[in-house]
Amino acid sequence: MLNSWLLNSWLLNSCLLHWRINKKKLSAWLGVISFAFFSTLALGQDTAVEADVTQAALAAATQAYTDGDFLSAYSRWRPLAEAGNPEAMTNVGILARYGLGVVQDFAEALRWYQQAANQRYARGQFQLGLMYEYGLGVLQSDTDAVRWYQASAVQGYVRAQFALGALFAQGRGVPKNVEEAARWYRLAAEQGDANAQNILGRLYAVGEGVPLDAAQALHWYALAAQQGHADAQENLRAACPVGAVGAGQPAICEQ
Repeated sequence: MLNSWLLNSWLLNSCLLHWRINKKKLSAWLGVISFAFFSTLALGQDTAVEADVTQAALAAATQAYTDGDFLSAYSRWRPLAEAGNPEAMTNVGILARYGLGVVQDFAEALRWYQQAANQRYARGQFQLGLMYEYGLGVLQSDTDAVRWYQASAVQGYVRAQFALGALFAQGRGVPKNVEEAARWYRLAAEQGDANAQNILGRLYAVGEGVPLDAAQALHWYALAAQQGHADAQENLRAACPVGAVGAGQPAICEQ
């Protein structure tokens, strides 16, 4: 009986000791988890605040640029660019390219565009493509222009889509391919680019790179004409049947 009591007492004390040790471990783990959670929460809050500050600075710089105060825009964009913001990098590059608020410097513009493009920033990639297409601050290269336009265009940047369509249409930097040109023009046109809409209308009017389709030609001419595109307005007038009325006149031509 005594031995049984001693054994049970020993087991009880062992369990209590084990529970105390585990309780300490549990408290330690809870402390670590709490520290990690609240540190992450604080970091997230700090990041959100920094993002808000950056956006406010970008907006202030953009407003200064819109107001024609290029020096002020530069002074606001430059620190952001140096901190690695690709939008600011691209904008500083534009100021350097055109000599707005700073001395015109193609090499400096190229440097900022390259850094933005390396971050896969579509607008920076497009601007870098322009530098290569026109040989500004770098050896002219249609091949490199195509490469950077394409990197931008696949992200949906409309100006790059139009530029890429033009290079495919002309066979510059790539083998001439009117079907591929029409594809890129269409993507730009669907985003509302009036130049692309007008060109796509012409392609449908002559059946180049797309099926011959007078109705589609009128459709794209009309969309561009509504934006005030002078060539499209002329093309629309020329494409509308002369003297047709009622059922013989396309609805677009009656507007």
